[in-house]
Amino acid sequence: MNDVLVFEKNPHMRGTRKTSLMMLEFFVVVLILYAVSVVFYFVKGGPTQNYSNIAYGMMALQNGLVGVGFAMIADLIWYLPYAFRKEGISGYLYKVFHSYSYVTGLLLVLLLPVGMLWYEVAITSFVSVFFTKLIFGGFGSNILNPAIFGRLFAQVVYSTSLTTYLGNAPEGSSSIISSGATIPGLVNGGNFVAADGISFWNMVLGNYYGTLGETFALVIVILGLYLAARRIIDWRVPFFYVVPMFFSYGLCFYLAGSSARIAFEEAARQIMMGGILFGAAFCLTDPVTSPTSKSGRIIFALGASIITLSIRLFANSPEGVAYSILIMNILTPLIDKCLVGRTIKNYWESLAILVLTGCVLAIGCVYGHVCSEDIVLSSASTVSALKEVF
Repeated sequence: MNDVLVFEKNPHMRGTRKTSLMMLEFFVVVLILYAVSVVFYFVKGGPTQNYSNIAYGMMALQNGLVGVGFAMIADLIWYLPYAFRKEGISGYLYKVFHSYSYVTGLLLVLLLPVGMLWYEVAITSFVSVFFTKLIFGGFGSNILNPAIFGRLFAQVVYSTSLTTYLGNAPEGSSSIISSGATIPGLVNGGNFVAADGISFWNMVLGNYYGTLGETFALVIVILGLYLAARRIIDWRVPFFYVVPMFFSYGLCFYLAGSSARIAFEEAARQIMMGGILFGAAFCLTDPVTSPTSKSGRIIFALGASIITLSIRLFANSPEGVAYSILIMNILTPLIDKCLVGRTIKNYWESLAILVLTGCVLAIGCVYGHVCSEDIVLSSASTVSALKEVF
């Protein structure tokens, strides 16, 4: 019997479950997080009283429908020629629904605040799907995460609309809108995401304003653990992205003069604020744009951790998650080329992982040491006490 080589698109997932079922289950999990966000705005409303709770809840609901809808429209247009082939309408619809752009659309909406207008969400969703997935060949062929690309596109094109309130900005709004990923002006000093006025447990529960999906830390962790337990995502990626960064932040605050308890709490705050947890659970774990080998995924996650920390601490920016994911997406083929199918001993892979982990921790140590020469942390509720020292 002759051997037959079978060529298939990414992602190459081992196991008995179909990719379609795994993607559907992933979508349901993301939909749960979106539902939590919609309920939050229906119950709590916005940071101002200019609009009712119903208006905020309806806007969150509307943006979700628009984001998913226009992501699907991109597929409907791109795959239209299939409707005129021998497969007919059934083949056309199969292509559309197995492109899984509805997942991209919903993830993108969760990366955006409630204040974006519907047509801005529509354009962003369409562009992110069309230009980072479809023109590369569709699902399994894209080299960049479409949702993350869409978030950065919106940040550049619609920067003034990235708000958590509806209507015109109220006076003093910067003191009540809290999202490191949404409002860069929240960094009151130094290079740390400001968390003033938000209790630790409110941050855990997501009882503050930010992007639709990034604020609910506890929910994200629970959903991430579920996805890992179901082997829909590889646990190594979020673990080696978040945990080394947490310890690096802890060392930074400790060396800057805070007690161990304060260092622990402030490190946890930095991990919960912004897009670290969301990116770790739902974006960095994308099997299409991440390495195929286990050790490759660990190196991939540690690289993203280094870039995120470097941008947050040394680039005078409160965020770095989106940039780190896209940069590591670009480096994914290189990581695979170095590891997959090569006769590299585990010793060298382990050494690379150890060195990268040390780099993550070293970033926190260096920044904390320099900070300690200028200031001493004295309050667990204020991270803005760290002034610019670079």
